[in-house]
Amino acid sequence: MQQLSTDLDSLAPMNLEDFLAMMPADLGDIVVPASRALQLRRVSKRTRAAVARLQCRVDVLPGKMIRQQYANDKSILQERRAAVRLFVMRSVRLCMSDFRIRSFTLHGMVVDGTVSFITMLQYAQGLEVLDLYNNHIPEHMLGNVLAEVPASLKVLRLTRQWINRAAVTPLCALLTRLTQLEELDLSENYLNSSGMGAITASVSSPRLAHMTLGFNHLKSRFWNEHPELGLDRFVLTTLDLRHNMLQAVYCDSMYACVRGSAAVLQTLDLSYNDLRIVGISYLSNALQPCRTLRHLNIAGNLCGDAALALLLAAVRPRENQQCMALESLDVAHNDLTCAGARSFSRCLSENLTLQRSLTSVSFANNDLHDAGAVLVIEALLPCPVTKLNLAQCKMGETAGLSLAGTMLHWPALETLDVHGNHLCSTSLLLLAGTMSDNGSSTKHMQFIGNWILSDLNEQMETILQNGRVSHGFVQRHTPRALARA
Repeated sequence: MQQLSTDLDSLAPMNLEDFLAMMPADLGDIVVPASRALQLRRVSKRTRAAVARLQCRVDVLPGKMIRQQYANDKSILQERRAAVRLFVMRSVRLCMSDFRIRSFTLHGMVVDGTVSFITMLQYAQGLEVLDLYNNHIPEHMLGNVLAEVPASLKVLRLTRQWINRAAVTPLCALLTRLTQLEELDLSENYLNSSGMGAITASVSSPRLAHMTLGFNHLKSRFWNEHPELGLDRFVLTTLDLRHNMLQAVYCDSMYACVRGSAAVLQTLDLSYNDLRIVGISYLSNALQPCRTLRHLNIAGNLCGDAALALLLAAVRPRENQQCMALESLDVAHNDLTCAGARSFSRCLSENLTLQRSLTSVSFANNDLHDAGAVLVIEALLPCPVTKLNLAQCKMGETAGLSLAGTMLHWPALETLDVHGNHLCSTSLLLLAGTMSDNGSSTKHMQFIGNWILSDLNEQMETILQNGRVSHGFVQRHTPRALARA
């Protein structure tokens, strides 16, 4: 359904009535800021009638006053928790008014009294998005909270809620009820494989397209031994399994999910697992038909140059298939050398579609040295790069000067990370000047841990400040006397 989001805070109360009264009812849902919803309802009968006619809905998240009070270091614990209770009670009032809550977001605030929170869920029958992060809901009450989540939910994010074995059963019951669920985020809960297997087996929604299971203790052996609990029955747009313990030879379920989602898969994050060269070779075969993939992250798998060459073979154009137009590629922490950089350069030179689409690349923490870094930089010359990470790649002044010259062809570059290399004053000043002159609205350059003359450090910071570039401070300096020697 089409939605119209409007900033009603800048309008006077009388104008609000006229605005809502003249809106056509067939336009769709009107999303009203939560800060104005209760005020709108008290204006007049005419406004209440317009709200009921238009089916106005509210996106609820803590306002500025609540956030400031909770973040205030001088506030005692009781005052912070009272602020959270006040926010939840206002949400209950919204649920009982003429408005319907569309989404509820609460990040990093402790929910100790769950009675009002449960009441809000009971009344929010049209709720579509529930986004909770690090709320420290008591273990004995988490099951009661999950039991009251309405079946209308489409997005469920329970990040860092410390879900234990006792909460797995009510969570499975909830997932069985959510037949319209489109996105599920259970990252940073440290669930083991058996608990996650029970959860994935309980998902009943045929619409599930986004699954985020990062930072859990997931082992691929369990899913391989219990295929009925695996991922291969889902057709996903986003699959995030970063920071788990997946191994190469036991990932049949994951590879089957990738192959089964080939027509729609756009984001795949397998970073910081234990796939190595064998797992990446299996992944390369699974990615062959995935022409819709846009974001690929295999950082931290220690796969090496040969595995990268196999992976890039899946990216190359195929007969009777459209090219894979990757927008971001992250191969950091993979023991890559100049040979891996050469494979990347060759792949990019053969794929014109990839040259037009690739905007974000990371080769951080690899042993590229000058030769490998120059290959990566020159290969990216025709690309519309907005983010480049070459941190701790053992780059020297040759690669730094090459990067400074190539950056002139990237007017939209927003983020550059070259920290922990062996760059000197000349290349760093050129990089800072080029970064300051580009047309991006937000710019950041990280260059901590390089070599620069101590009396040029102030000049470096002045260039970046004049260009409104946020930056990291230089930690290592070369004294003038040592430079002359």
